[in-house]
Amino acid sequence: MSAKPKDLPIGIQTFENLIQGNYIYVDKTKHLYELVKGEQGVYFLSRPRRFGKSLLVSTLSSIFKGDKELFKNLWIYDSDYTWEKHPVIKLSMANSQVGETDTMETRIKIQLNYIAEEYGIELDLKPYVDIVFTDLIHKLHQKTGMKVVVLVDEYDGPIINHINDIPKANENRDLLRNFYKVLKDEDASLRFVFLTGVSKFAKTSIFSGLNNLKILTMDQKYSALLGYTQEELEYYFQDYIKDLCTERSLSQKQAIMKIKRWYNGYRFSEDKTKVYNPFSTMLMFSELKFKNYWFATGTPTFLINLIKKENPDIENFEKEVNISEFELDSYDLESIPVIPLMFDTGYLTIKEAKCRADMTSFSLTYPNNEVKIALIHNLLAGYSEENSANVSSFVIALSDMILENDLESFMSKLKSYFASIPYDIVPKRNLDEKYFQLIFYLLMRSTSFNVNIEDRTSDGRIDLVLEADDNIYLFEFKIDSSAEVALKQIKDKGYYEKYSNIPKKLFLIGINFDTKTRNISEYLVEEYN
Repeated sequence: MSAKPKDLPIGIQTFENLIQGNYIYVDKTKHLYELVKGEQGVYFLSRPRRFGKSLLVSTLSSIFKGDKELFKNLWIYDSDYTWEKHPVIKLSMANSQVGETDTMETRIKIQLNYIAEEYGIELDLKPYVDIVFTDLIHKLHQKTGMKVVVLVDEYDGPIINHINDIPKANENRDLLRNFYKVLKDEDASLRFVFLTGVSKFAKTSIFSGLNNLKILTMDQKYSALLGYTQEELEYYFQDYIKDLCTERSLSQKQAIMKIKRWYNGYRFSEDKTKVYNPFSTMLMFSELKFKNYWFATGTPTFLINLIKKENPDIENFEKEVNISEFELDSYDLESIPVIPLMFDTGYLTIKEAKCRADMTSFSLTYPNNEVKIALIHNLLAGYSEENSANVSSFVIALSDMILENDLESFMSKLKSYFASIPYDIVPKRNLDEKYFQLIFYLLMRSTSFNVNIEDRTSDGRIDLVLEADDNIYLFEFKIDSSAEVALKQIKDKGYYEKYSNIPKKLFLIGINFDTKTRNISEYLVEEYN
């Protein structure tokens, strides 16, 4: 009788609980050994949400506390690591997501005090938080005789959560700058410092003076430090892959290919190693179902607002984006660029790296099917200010109408969506063809059908093509004109000829958008025979 497979560590963020609870642990300790074996180090790593950063911080904590027996059967256990016991200050800024800076400061002080009590140390919590932090480092060093380890999870939480309120974000940033400055001033008392988060704010903004800070985010040696490689997935989750094959009537090869399409594809350096998002992958194995788990975790509101503000072309959602290494490196709070932020948050990833002389550039694209769908759904929810469940229901209804070729109900449903977009979401100056095309594209792309934008023909480009099971729809858009003009363009330029030999019904649809009503004013449909 085969042994029962270990449980999936869904939601487990403490290394000790994971090991003692007999959950699956994908062994990353060989990578961690490279970090911790030296005399001193100050490191920073950014990764998208749900990538296991909190578990990584907890694992480092257990290593530096000398809890060797927790690592039995893992790579580092039989290495030459010395397992010295160091006092550890482990902080999470994710819980400092509050509106007032003084309250944020209070919460950090509470964490510092808990750590002090753990080591039998008394702290005076009245001074500023950076002074309390300094006092704790000194007292831990003096009491134990060992240098102190500082681990900070979600270092940027108090800033990210106020990104749409720049004065408040700046206030929190200033407090954190003073707090993190302690790491420079107390260098002689520190053995190891590790900070992690989602964003890569400029060093001058947050880590002022930390000249010895080593950034691991795009370091090839640590490209697989978080997330699962293909080899790790097939080794550690082999029992769950077998269950998936049985549940979904798939061969092992089919199952692995489908898992890869949905959840693999993240690449964080010039190294070609790609990894899976651990959160989505484990939920898929738990439910034995392929679906969009990333969408359910929510998308940062500030990212959606930045994208809406930029009012991007629809081509930006289809083509690869080229960007230099310098542009991806870091950014300032006052001017956050959309593309680097999408890379940091996991909506774009490296497809190709090109090295020329001393400059590296990257082609960025969606990591996988799940992420692309998640972004589109969240943008639709962001534009209409509807919740994600309502957007999903709306998209399902649209899909059913397409399947039934009920174009009257389909157009009525589209009008209701445009009508739901509040007037103050998009400035009047942005109400151009690009805006209406983008919304229409997002709605069509969110369905399960094939969608092609700006499809080239011998005499121009069709605005949008949607191919359903039995029908093909060619859309041409006009702004403050008429549906008749739009339909005439399709016919005059022979856009339909490219599709005339496909054994499906072909429908030509001209749509006019009105900038005053911000909606579809009229449409005309003609079946091509």
